Amino acid sequence: MKKIFNAAKIFVTGIFLAGILFIGGKVSAAEVNQEAMQIFLETVEQTSKFDDRVFRHDIHFFVPQATAELGIYGTTEKDSLLVRGLFEFWMVDKDANYESVERPFYITQDKNNMVIYAQNDKKKWEKMTAPTSAANMVDMFATPDATQLAKMTEFVKDVTVLQDNDNSRTLLVKIDGAKILEEIKAEMAKDPEVQKQKDDEFSKMILGYFEDGFKNSDLWYMWTVDKTKWQTTTMNFNLSSLLQNIATSALNDTSNAFVSMEPIREILETVAYYSEFKVYTTFLNPAAKEKLQLPKQALKAKEVKSFNDNDKSKKK
Repeated sequence: MKKIFNAAKIFVTGIFLAGILFIGGKVSAAEVNQEAMQIFLETVEQTSKFDDRVFRHDIHFFVPQATAELGIYGTTEKDSLLVRGLFEFWMVDKDANYESVERPFYITQDKNNMVIYAQNDKKKWEKMTAPTSAANMVDMFATPDATQLAKMTEFVKDVTVLQDNDNSRTLLVKIDGAKILEEIKAEMAKDPEVQKQKDDEFSKMILGYFEDGFKNSDLWYMWTVDKTKWQTTTMNFNLSSLLQNIATSALNDTSNAFVSMEPIREILETVAYYSEFKVYTTFLNPAAKEKLQLPKQALKAKEVKSFNDNDKSKKK
């Protein structure tokens, strides 16, 4: 049970990182509803005038044997981001053995400088400086400038206007996974820390699964805007196909002995066929901003290169 739980926890943690960071060939103009695209571009331009935002993300992962939730409350001010979150994971095996994990965390960011603070198994705070590539992607989506906004619109595959009146507008936006993948790989190529791992066989294997997942996935989100103030009210993302295609890619890799292990294969099959991965985002009135501050204990956090450092030291 412990081996299954640990493998599932690692897999889900990786998926949630993808969910936090990616909030794709090109499509010819003839394939896109140009009128709807213009409405989308207008909405992007109008809502991007607000530098200060208060938001809540509720990220949900579900398979029959396990459930995970990530609750995030955060604020953006110009180029800075501050996030408070809680990661919860529950798992029950076929013999009704139950295990869970609960981890509070904070994220601070100023442009491409991002630090993650999290509690370890002993409820001690640790901090880790995030890779530059990850920080750049979060900066693009959380606090975009004009150049970044233009780049983000290139990810859009198609737009459908679901509702539009004097008070509100709701759009269904499809984004191309392959195009997002191109941007991620471009950022990773510029990141010295990532480049150190480029020849690691396990890292290359995992990256290959993620590449297959993005290339084979059409992702979408529903975006509702208050047109009286041109402020976003909600954004709902469905990333289930991405998760399922990543797991399917791993299952199809007959050269990987690790995947062939029964506990791991069982987890991957469940994810490939039965999983759901959805993100619900609510934007609050900036005037209702709650003052977020790092707890005093987190300010004294021990710096680590990875949040798995403690696990590695235990094995020595």
